[in-house]
Amino acid sequence: MANIELKKVEEQLNHRVLYSVKVNADADHMEFPIGIQDQESATANETAVLTSALAFSEELEAAARLRSGATTRH
Repeated sequence: MANIELKKVEEQLNHRVLYSVKVNADADHMEFPIGIQDQESATANETAVLTSALAFSEELEAAARLRSGATTRH
């Protein structure tokens, strides 16, 4: 099972907050930034970051499945 670490990197202009999301899985790891609108609390910010990361991972999975399916058909 993967482990997710969130780290607040900086507060930006216009009430934006930048987080670093690090995902450690058995075989590999990834780290990427996610910027969100400040939710005014650390817990709400982390929830928004996780929600954004989940939506991104679902889109990534769909794109990877489509691409690998298209690649194997040729």
